[in-house]
Amino acid sequence: MISKLNRRLRVMATVVAVVWAWTAMAQADASVINKVAQRFSFTGYAQAGWEYHDQSDPNNEFSINKIILMSNFKVTDEVNAFAMFDFKGFTLHELWVNYRVKPWLQVKLGQFKTPFSIENPLSPASLEMITQTSLVTNHMICGASPTMMPAGAGRDIGLNVGGDAGTWLTYDLAVMNGAGRNKRDDNSWKDFVARLTLHPVQVLDVSASAVLGKGATKSLGEGMAAAVWRDEAVKNDYVRNRFAAGASLRTRVADARAEWMWGKDGRLKSNGCYATTQVKNVAVRGLDVVASFDHLDTGLDITNRYQAGVQYWFYKKCRAQAGYAYTKQHGSAGENAILTQVQVAF
Repeated sequence: MISKLNRRLRVMATVVAVVWAWTAMAQADASVINKVAQRFSFTGYAQAGWEYHDQSDPNNEFSINKIILMSNFKVTDEVNAFAMFDFKGFTLHELWVNYRVKPWLQVKLGQFKTPFSIENPLSPASLEMITQTSLVTNHMICGASPTMMPAGAGRDIGLNVGGDAGTWLTYDLAVMNGAGRNKRDDNSWKDFVARLTLHPVQVLDVSASAVLGKGATKSLGEGMAAAVWRDEAVKNDYVRNRFAAGASLRTRVADARAEWMWGKDGRLKSNGCYATTQVKNVAVRGLDVVASFDHLDTGLDITNRYQAGVQYWFYKKCRAQAGYAYTKQHGSAGENAILTQVQVAF
């Protein structure tokens, strides 16, 4: 009988030990999961609106413009990984890892925005106008032109070295494919990108940037290839350079930003400029008045655009926007547009 009791005690002890071990492992796993989860952060925003364009058919429509989700994973205190996905077009926008060696030396590898101009690196969630990037920025780097990362949204794959040299200087030096986001390189050349931003005072940024590289003629249509080479018989990879200079002013009352850009695609030269301003908290807190002027000469046509509107920030990064735009392309009728948009973000 004592022997049976001892066996029962041993069985009970074994069961207790197994349960305790399993509970300890579960708690340890939960602790690991919690620690990993704490290193993740998620943000996102969506934009939708209604637009009227008097020269279009149909001339008005409701649209969902963006549904963006971003995730940042803090691997260590020095290393983080970032991903951005657009659920509207099911498109990967960004995927990169960054190693912060020092504040003045950070190394980024992956797919990200090309560090060219003041405007291209800015998030659409913070840009003042519903049309977002200016005509010249869109042409030079954001994919409106077939000569420079078409439909790339200003993003490319490569390696960037940059950082803050104290409080007065920020720099970026990058080597990029030059083909755009989610694409394999289309030639053996690489784009070399440099951007230098001076902060002479806290409210003012003065910036200059350049992209030096070559585009693949085989990626162009026949008409654009002829324009780039001016109908010459030889159509090798063409010189594709971009230059930008501008300034950005941010004060408690108003913000202003202006840039000039120049581009060269083979024998085709383009240039343009924009100036955008917003006056904050007009009449009531959170209500801004915005205005912008665009000029773009692609070397094939000239376009001017004038815009004005209002935006109301009803909660942190959430806003409602309304505006008017007049666009005039040389040799064609001008277009009047009424634009509205609502942005929600977290």
